[in-house]
Amino acid sequence: MQSLDEKILSRLQQSAPENCTIVPRSTPVIAFGRFRTAEIATISLNPSYKEFDLVNGKNRFHTLDSLGLHSYADIKAEHGEQILDYCERYFERNVVYKDWFNRISTFIKNSTGYDYYEGTACHLDLSQWATKDIWGKLNNYQHKDLVSTGDIELLGEIIKYGNFHTLFLNGKKTTMEIFNFFDVQPKKVLLRQTTKIDGKIKNKVEGFVSTTRSIAGVEIGREITLIGWNTYVKYAGEDVLMLISEWIENELSKR
Repeated sequence: MQSLDEKILSRLQQSAPENCTIVPRSTPVIAFGRFRTAEIATISLNPSYKEFDLVNGKNRFHTLDSLGLHSYADIKAEHGEQILDYCERYFERNVVYKDWFNRISTFIKNSTGYDYYEGTACHLDLSQWATKDIWGKLNNYQHKDLVSTGDIELLGEIIKYGNFHTLFLNGKKTTMEIFNFFDVQPKKVLLRQTTKIDGKIKNKVEGFVSTTRSIAGVEIGREITLIGWNTYVKYAGEDVLMLISEWIENELSKR
């Protein structure tokens, strides 16, 4: 029986799929933050290529070049430890991609009390490969190739061996894709109907919730709650964030 670290190493040694605009010589981003201690996680589709931009001369994550390696097959246990160190200390190294994380981190902390920076929350992805093109610009064949290196299975193993009880999905595209890949049917909850007030349209706000005990065939051994919403937090108004936050608090109180 392989340990989680052995499964992660095996995943890191997989070559990048071709024709998916993978950031050249980037290593898979296993997690953002303390995934071994976190009790909740946000999950997106895959990391941004900007995660491999330098920050004040520092790498956010390792590359084959920073490790001095020729290929993914050359990744050994000691390299895996270096890769995981950068992943686990992401929120502690002053390298955070703030354009993405600032608002979602505040929203999650205010809604749940869990925090990326305290190690009680972390961020995970459906595919661990960073791509130059965003997920929405890639076709279905590329989506399947992106997860063909054992990404979803490893995601399931990380959740299985972790302390997670709830996973949060930000935005309708992300929510629907992840429920689809997880083969889980969510219940849709109408939080606000589309309305027009003083000539201004307020769009419909929906929540999606379900539970599961397995991900991609990986038996978790306990029930995990999945909570998603149809609005991207980064662009949502305060009224929308408040609606979603109150709903999340109510859902968590049931668990």
